[in-house]
Amino acid sequence: MVIPLDLIVAITVADILSPQNIHLGPLLVVAPALTASFGGSRLTAAIGALSIVALVLLSAIRTSVFTSNHESQLIALVVISAFTVIFCRLRERHTAELRQVRSVAEAAQQVVLQPLPERMGTLRIASAYAAATDQARIGGDPPIGMCLRCSKL
Repeated sequence: MVIPLDLIVAITVADILSPQNIHLGPLLVVAPALTASFGGSRLTAAIGALSIVALVLLSAIRTSVFTSNHESQLIALVVISAFTVIFCRLRERHTAELRQVRSVAEAAQQVVLQPLPERMGTLRIASAYAAATDQARIGGDPPIGMCLRCSKL
C-alpha cells in the first residue's frame, strides 16, 4: 500500500513543481491500477479516490479546475479507477467461487477415497496420495498402496 501512496505524492509534487504547460496529473492512474494487482477492491477504490482528490488539488493549485483539459483528465481517472475496482471485485468473486468449488471437491474426495487400513492380516499397508498437478490438492490418481510383510520380533 505504501508504493501507490508514494506514487500519488510524488506525481502530485512533481506536477506542482513543473512548468505550467506540463501536466503530470494523468499519471495518477498508475496508483489504482498498481493497487489492483495486490490489493482488494476496497483498497483499490480508496487509492482511486485519493488519486482523484490529488488531481482535483492539482487543478485547484493551477487555477484551472474548469478547463476542458483538467475535466477530461478527471473524467478519465474516474472511469479508469471505476473499471479497475470492478475488475478487482470480479477477481475476488471468482477467487471465492474457486475456493468454494475446491472445498466441495475435497469433501467429495474424502468420502470417495477412504483411508486404507494400517494392517490387513499379517501385512502392514502404507499409502500416499498424488494429485494430478502440483497446485491441486484434489484430482489425479488414487492412493498408491504398498504392502510390507510383518515380521515378528
